Amino acid sequence: MKRYEMIHEISDMCRGKMDSDISEIETDNLDEYMKSHISRAATCEKTELENGAIVYDVVTNGLKERFSFTEI
Repeated sequence: MKRYEMIHEISDMCRGKMDSDISEIETDNLDEYMKSHISRAATCEKTELENGAIVYDVVTNGLKERFSFTEI
């Protein structure tokens, strides 16, 4: 399994409030990890950055979340 630092940013577009959390996770498949942690009603866009980080932008009912993963 690979270990990642995950930065989870939450932005409530209705209230203009932003929160964030940093944690470490272990997974072999980030896509499957994300599928198990977001709603089926959500839209999700994956971006792979040049520095190796993988970012998922998720929107569910006006709530915007960004999950950034960096392998450690």
